[in-house]
Amino acid sequence: MALSIRTAQSPLSCQLCDNPNVIKWKCKDCELLMCDTCKERIHPKFKLSETHTILAIKDIGKEESDISAQFGSLQISQPVIASLLSTYTSKFACFGKIQYSSNDTLYCSYHTKESGYKFFVIRFLKESIRVLKELDIKCTDFAISSKDEIFYGQYHGSELKVVSTDGVKNIVLNTSPMVILGIHINKDNEIILGLREQGSIFPVTEFRTRLIVVFDVNNKRKLKIEYDQNGEKLFSYVWRISTDSDNNIYAIDQFENFDGRIIALERSGSVKFFYKGHDSVNTPDTPFNPIGIVITKKDIIIICDKNNNSLHALNTKGDLIGLQTVTYLGVEFPFSLCLDSEGFLLIGCNTRINKANNAKIHVARIAL
Repeated sequence: MALSIRTAQSPLSCQLCDNPNVIKWKCKDCELLMCDTCKERIHPKFKLSETHTILAIKDIGKEESDISAQFGSLQISQPVIASLLSTYTSKFACFGKIQYSSNDTLYCSYHTKESGYKFFVIRFLKESIRVLKELDIKCTDFAISSKDEIFYGQYHGSELKVVSTDGVKNIVLNTSPMVILGIHINKDNEIILGLREQGSIFPVTEFRTRLIVVFDVNNKRKLKIEYDQNGEKLFSYVWRISTDSDNNIYAIDQFENFDGRIIALERSGSVKFFYKGHDSVNTPDTPFNPIGIVITKKDIIIICDKNNNSLHALNTKGDLIGLQTVTYLGVEFPFSLCLDSEGFLLIGCNTRINKANNAKIHVARIAL
């Protein structure tokens, strides 16, 4: 079933000041769209900016015949998933985070006021879910290593812990006084953490510290990311982190009202782009609510927008290449995403009422 999406064009914002100014320039080297002010005042501050090629938007068509390659598609009609292959109903309230392992098991965690913190290892049977074990882990995020070890930060804690396959717990590193938020392990086995200061989560002021830190394979700090190229603070609350095949970083940054954005970073820490949703789905009344993220082997970034029951797909340049509201497929409140060993998309969902305890996981074929 093809999904019909409203095709009204949406205005692009300047990618430096992030305001809906008129876009008049593009830097081919930075791959940034700019307004007049940022071209004159901000871009010249970039390293080696004097060697960059900047084109007027009106001249881009003369440079390359396909203008959509410069802007990304302004009219999105491509669905993210082609079909659902199966649906599994659990006895859980939610699938807050899911990750597939090399031994064909699924690790999942969630937290509700009614049930507290839960962490399960499960396996799909032909028509049901089998719970293999329940672990005493209280966390908001976790990551599974290539050796099927579980890395997690205790809720409101500073110790990054690891649980080996034989159940032994060890402390990997301590980020005190910073509290651990999002956790990710990239293809080179580097650990990437979202961190914040102790105390209340919001509001985020200039005196608060929110950052991403990359640790090498010896657990030594390799990179700290807190500010953009203009010295402005980047993060509010790093909820989830993922990386592409080049180890570029993509973070879900949440705001106080649980709306949010995607912050894409070069592996050096410089900002690639921000993504704040699309106005065919997201409006002031239905803001972008990114909650889960996964990146395919083709480096397609898929984000689930829980409150709007939609999936957004980006390429690594930040172009929106797919957008799909999935309620017509029976998928409601998509909360977490991962890929299985065959490349199928697993969508872990929330329930309408947390105490319902019938959260679903859908297995889908990706269309992109």
